Amino acid sequence: MNIRFLAQAEYFNCIHLKEDIILEKEYIEGDFPNIRKVRYFLYYLEENVRKEVIPHSDKVDIFQITNAQHDSDYIYFTEYEKHPMEGYIFYIIRYNIVDHTSTRVLSIKDDIRDYVKNKQLKIFVLDDSNLILQRSILRTTGDYPDEQLAKKKILLINFMKNKKIEIEDENLTQNGIDYMLPYNENNCIVKTGFSLFEKGNHDKLDKESVSLESIYLLNIQQFISDLQLERQNIVMNSIDQTFFDATIIDAKIIENYLIYSKYDYNSNEENIIFYNLESKESYTCINNTSLHESLLKNATVIDGIPYMMTINMDSTQFLNLVTDEITATYPEDFHIQYINNTTIISTSTEKNIFGKEKQFVNINKFPSKKIILQENGEYLGAVSSNRETTFIFLK
Repeated sequence: MNIRFLAQAEYFNCIHLKEDIILEKEYIEGDFPNIRKVRYFLYYLEENVRKEVIPHSDKVDIFQITNAQHDSDYIYFTEYEKHPMEGYIFYIIRYNIVDHTSTRVLSIKDDIRDYVKNKQLKIFVLDDSNLILQRSILRTTGDYPDEQLAKKKILLINFMKNKKIEIEDENLTQNGIDYMLPYNENNCIVKTGFSLFEKGNHDKLDKESVSLESIYLLNIQQFISDLQLERQNIVMNSIDQTFFDATIIDAKIIENYLIYSKYDYNSNEENIIFYNLESKESYTCINNTSLHESLLKNATVIDGIPYMMTINMDSTQFLNLVTDEITATYPEDFHIQYINNTTIISTSTEKNIFGKEKQFVNINKFPSKKIILQENGEYLGAVSSNRETTFIFLK
């Protein structure tokens, strides 16, 4: 166990990229109404060095860009320039976080104001040459634009060869890509179809309007090859599928487990499914929850075993889904904030003899309740560079 405290942080708004490198975002006023500019910073935690990414350029975070490559040396973002004759041109930038070189891989001419209301553009980077561009024109349900009703156009773009192929696969064109999650060097998770959980869509839409939701484990290079052949029915082995009476809320990957949440509208229950991507075994925890809250955040993996945290009035319990037994119980004054393998990070508050409160960050080794390290300070967040090393940000 290796714990490092990073004190005097102002806020915690970061994405873990790889090893000890995190990406921070800072938003400022921009050139477009209702759209803020963004600045990106790379924070190298071991060296405690913070470096801005291409500081003298204008960037926006309006397009949804996902890098589906595992342990990548690249980040992707959107830069824009104003041209006298052509208006604004938006460039997708590939930036190397190791040698700090950058390349413009794609240019887009469009009216960005439309993306506030009725347009959406998603980009999924598949490898060092290919990306998927999914452009959607959204229709509305009630007062909000809705991905379920979107008219979609999806392209496979080889940005090294400047070649575009319109994707013909019926599943992708009809249901659309919701998100991708990198898993390992060869594979990623792909979710198609859009969740009914948000905006009360299950009650607003009929069966003819909604998409089939599916989760797949895909070999990236095989997927690219199938798209290049312009096949209309690509064979993809699904992990799970839902339609109308149930919806997939969200997903995450911890170690070899794909953990996702599925809400059943008939039973009004949320199922948290732990699917082992190597052994194909799965474990399910059924929760009675509301339509407005998912308990996916309470699902974790400790020492290779799937656990579900149950937060009660007087304690937090860890349910081992393999044995179906409570393995550990922590008292109510231990507010668990973060877990990295067997390292448990919690916060607590104590009063001194004058009644003044002090905040503490506590470190335990699961399943023990014994505090092996304690630091005074306000907890902001934590990231892990590996299963043994955790960086904790304190205000």
